[in-house]
Amino acid sequence: FVSWLLDVGEEKAWVNEKIKSLNLDGTRDNLPAVNRLLKKYDLLERELETHNQHIDTVIMAAGNAINESRTTHSIEVDEHMQELKDSVGVLYNICAAHKACLTDEAAHLNFNWKAEAIEVFITQKERHVLTEDVGSDLTSCEVLISRHNNYTTSLNSFKDNIDSLTSLKDRLIASQHAQTKALKQRHADVLKRWNALFAESEARRKRLNTALAHFKEIEGIFQTFAEKASQFNGWYENAEEDLTDLIYTSNMDECKKLRVEHTAFVEALSHEKREEFRNLTEIDRTIRSHHVTVNPYTWFTMDSLEDSWQSLLRAVKERDLMIEKETLRQEQREELRKAYAAQANKFAEWLETTKLKLTNNRYRLEDQRDLIESKHEEIKKKRAVLREIEDLSAHLEKGMIFDNKYTTHRTVTLAQQWDQLNEFTRRMHHTVTGQIEAQNRTGVDEDELKEFTLMFKHFDKDRSGRLDHNEFKACLRALGFDLPVPQEDQPDTVFEAILDCVDFDRDGFVRLEEYMQFMISRTTENVASTDELTEAFKSLTEEGNKPYITASELYAAMPPDQAKYCIDRMEKYPDVPGALDYTNFTKIIFQSNLNSSIASVD
Repeated sequence: FVSWLLDVGEEKAWVNEKIKSLNLDGTRDNLPAVNRLLKKYDLLERELETHNQHIDTVIMAAGNAINESRTTHSIEVDEHMQELKDSVGVLYNICAAHKACLTDEAAHLNFNWKAEAIEVFITQKERHVLTEDVGSDLTSCEVLISRHNNYTTSLNSFKDNIDSLTSLKDRLIASQHAQTKALKQRHADVLKRWNALFAESEARRKRLNTALAHFKEIEGIFQTFAEKASQFNGWYENAEEDLTDLIYTSNMDECKKLRVEHTAFVEALSHEKREEFRNLTEIDRTIRSHHVTVNPYTWFTMDSLEDSWQSLLRAVKERDLMIEKETLRQEQREELRKAYAAQANKFAEWLETTKLKLTNNRYRLEDQRDLIESKHEEIKKKRAVLREIEDLSAHLEKGMIFDNKYTTHRTVTLAQQWDQLNEFTRRMHHTVTGQIEAQNRTGVDEDELKEFTLMFKHFDKDRSGRLDHNEFKACLRALGFDLPVPQEDQPDTVFEAILDCVDFDRDGFVRLEEYMQFMISRTTENVASTDELTEAFKSLTEEGNKPYITASELYAAMPPDQAKYCIDRMEKYPDVPGALDYTNFTKIIFQSNLNSSIASVD
C-alpha cells in the first residue's frame, strides 16, 4: 500500500507539474512563437499518450493495494484514485483548450501574415503599374509590353495566394473567431487593393497599347521617309553625276539631243521631283510633330536632302551654261563643215564634169586636142582651189571634226582624183597628139581611131583610163584578134607576147596611150626595106635576136589571120624543130605591103 501511495504521489506530482507548466505559457503575439507553443503541446500530447500507460498501471495496482490492506485503506485508495483521474482529466482539458486557442491564434496570425505578404506584393507591383513610362520608340515600347505581359502573368500566378487568404478568412469566420470583424475588414482592404492593382494593370496595358500603335504609326512614317529619302538620294546622285559630266558632242544632232534630254530632265525636276521633295518635307514635318527626330532606318535628314536639292538646282543652271557653250561650239563647227562641204562638193562635181567632157569622143581629133589643152590649163588653176579645200580640211582635223553629213568627199580622195585627172589629161593629150601624127603619117582613118577608143572605153568599166590584162584580152577578142585558149596549167604564150609589146613595165595594166600605139602600129605597120622587115620579125622572137621565129610568137604578135598567112608561106628553119625561116619569107614578099596582103587573105 505504501509503495502504491508513492507511485500515485509521483503520478499526481507529474500531472500537477504539467498543469503548472501550461499556466506559465510564454508570449503569443507572433506566429513563430505560437507555432513553437503548438509544437510544445503536440509533444505534451504524445508524452501524455506515453505516460497514460504508467497511470493505467498505477490504477490497476490500486486493487492489489486494497487486497493487501484488507480494505483498511480502501476508502483512501479510492480517494487517491479519483484525485489522480481528476488531475489527468484537468490536464487533458487544459491542454486541449490551450491547443485550440493556440490553433485559432495561429490561424489568425497566419491570416495576418498572408495578408501582409500580399500587401507587400501589391505595394511592389503598384510601382510598376503606376509609372507613366511607355517608352521612347517602338523597340522600347515593345520591351515594356513584354515586361508588362510577364507582370500580368505574375499577377495571375499570385492570385492563388488571394484565394488561399479568402479560404482562411472563411474558416476563421465559420469558427466564430474572436477577431472576425477585424478579419473581414483586413480581408476587404486587401481585396480592394488587389482589385485596384488589376485595374491599374489593365489601364497600363491600354496605355502601352496606345503608345505601341502610336510608335508603329511613327515607325511606318520613319520607314516611308527612309525609303523615299533613299530613292531621292539615289536619283540625286545619278542626276548630279549626269549634270557634272563633261559635255563633248561630235555634231549638232548630238548637241540637240543633249538639249532635249536636259529640257526633259528640267521638266521632270520642276514637277515630278519637286512634288516628291514636297512629300518628303511633309513626312518630315509629321515626324517632328511627334517630337521624334532620330530615324533609325536612315541617316538622311531633311536638312541634308535640302542641301542636295539646292546643290542640284545650281548644277542645273551650270549645265544650262555648259550646253549653251557646246551649242555655240557645234554651230561654229557646223559652219566649218558646210564651208568645206560646199567647196568639196563643187570641186568633185567639176572633176566629174571635166572627166566626162574629156572622155567624150564626138569631137574631131584636132578639137579634142584643143579641148584637152584648155582643160589641162584649167586643171592647173584648180590646184589653188584644192589647196583651199585642204586648208579647210586642216581646220576640221585641228578641231577633231571627222564626220560631215554634208559631203562624202575627203581631201585625200579629191587630191588623188585631181592627180589622176591631171595625169589622164596629160596622157590623153599625148595619145590624141600621137593619133593626129599617126593619121598624118600613115593615113589611118579617124573613124577607125574612134572605134579603137570606143572599144577601150567599153571595157574600161571604172573609167580609170586603163585596162587590166583580162579586160585587155577581152577587148582584143572583141576587135577580132584570134587568141587561143591555153590548156590548163599551160602558159598563154600568144597573149604574153602581145603584153611584151604593150605592157612593157608589167604593172598589170594597159593604158589608153599604150593601147592606141599598139593598135595604130598593127594597122599602119609597113616596112620600107628587106632589112627593116627582117629586123621586125627578129624583134618578135622570144629573145629578140633569133634568126628564126615560131608559130606561137607570130600568133602572139599578129592578128590570127596574118599570123596564119605567114606560117603557111614560111619555110622551116633547118635543125630547129618548129622553127620558121623569116629571112627568105621577107625576100619573097618585100614587094607587097604586109597589111594589104593580110587584108587580101581576109
